[in-house]
Amino acid sequence: MKNYQKKYIILFLFGFYVNIYTSEAQTSQEKTIYNWYDNSVGKENLDINNGVPHINPYKTIDSNTNMYLVEDEFSKGSVVYDGQIYHNTNLKYDIYRDEIILNPEGASEVIGINLTKRKVTSFSIYNKNFIKIEKEQYTLPEFSTGYYEINEYKDNLFLYIKHQKNIQKKIKEDGIFYQYKEHNSYYIDYQKKLYPISNKSDVIKIFPEQKKQINEFYVMNKVIKKADFDQFTKNLMTYISNSLSNQTK
Repeated sequence: MKNYQKKYIILFLFGFYVNIYTSEAQTSQEKTIYNWYDNSVGKENLDINNGVPHINPYKTIDSNTNMYLVEDEFSKGSVVYDGQIYHNTNLKYDIYRDEIILNPEGASEVIGINLTKRKVTSFSIYNKNFIKIEKEQYTLPEFSTGYYEINEYKDNLFLYIKHQKNIQKKIKEDGIFYQYKEHNSYYIDYQKKLYPISNKSDVIKIFPEQKKQINEFYVMNKVIKKADFDQFTKNLMTYISNSLSNQTK
């Protein structure tokens, strides 16, 4: 009877540890993140390191679709956090959830910390500059607080691009997957008033005296408009800004 009980206990413990091992294997990345976080809290760390762990729970269909600005990899950038600027920092920008993510110096590449949004003023990544804008700064009802790519021109003219992605669930035989589609929004800040733009008519309403030039620009730049609407819009703002400057001379 004692031998039987011993065998039963051994089998039970074996099964118990197998289950633990399987569970740990399935969530190894999450455990790495949380272990690093637990070991870091309470130590003498820079304030910028003390955010919450970044977890990506969405399994994508392929590597070409993700929730980030460009890719699911950290890239060198800079960030102004709690009034202090940090250069040459490993960053990612989750545009689905509007979170800027830090890979702390010396940590594994799988470690990501969501920076506390109220402490972030601005950041730069992939040669793009972003600022945090509060919705209270403007009277536009549909405008929301968040990070916006900022492009500054002459004559108090700014272009803000809100980088966003929509998520779609896909149910397949081997599980549930997700894919993302980029859906950006564009705003012009001209003479301290904000205007949403989505087509040529919106732009002409803001700059009626530039109607002829705007129409010509659209005709001459059909290819880039279709290939890269972000760059097309930036080029359009440069064109309008130069035209406005020439008018005042």
